[in-house]
Amino acid sequence: MKQTCIPVFIFALLLTACEKEDTDTNCKDRYYYYHSEKIPLTEIPNQASVSFYDTLSAETIQQRIGQFQEMNILSIPANNKYAIVSIHSGNCNETDKLLAAVKNDSAISNCNKFFVTEEGYTLGISDVFVCKVKSGTTQNQWMELIPANKVEIIKSNASGGHYTIRADKHSEGDALDMANTFFESNFFEYAEPEFIVSYGTYE
Repeated sequence: MKQTCIPVFIFALLLTACEKEDTDTNCKDRYYYYHSEKIPLTEIPNQASVSFYDTLSAETIQQRIGQFQEMNILSIPANNKYAIVSIHSGNCNETDKLLAAVKNDSAISNCNKFFVTEEGYTLGISDVFVCKVKSGTTQNQWMELIPANKVEIIKSNASGGHYTIRADKHSEGDALDMANTFFESNFFEYAEPEFIVSYGTYE
């Protein structure tokens, strides 16, 4: 009986292709800083937050998000500043296209995919991050970061060095990117996005 042999390198390529097809959802690895330590996160395609510039009624939020059949509202916090949604999507590229369409709404500040931690827990972010200026840092030293990154201070306690800053769809990155940029400037004791805790694990 004649045997058919597959060259080792071709078999390896086939195996690699199968593995990528099974596991690749085109989702990015991200991180945030906690006490100067980088904490890894990975985007997930089927859950997101939709943030608004102003407080909207629950009915208005339902109407605006209801235009997109791929989305279902999971919850709207009491302050009505954002909504948590589930998304019918198998990969992050599909989700990115959907969120880009959602952001065309003038009332929507930003849309952000949720993340999964190394422990399997899911976290989201809104469109704001919080930071505290290091003692000894002058306002002139760090204020250039505001126009350079197209972000907006929405709340401040200058005497204590605490600021809440919005990173909207026109900024140089989302609230996670901008928090990292501000922390890496070395002008801040901390800079962290406003995390949204989603109870449960990602499977």
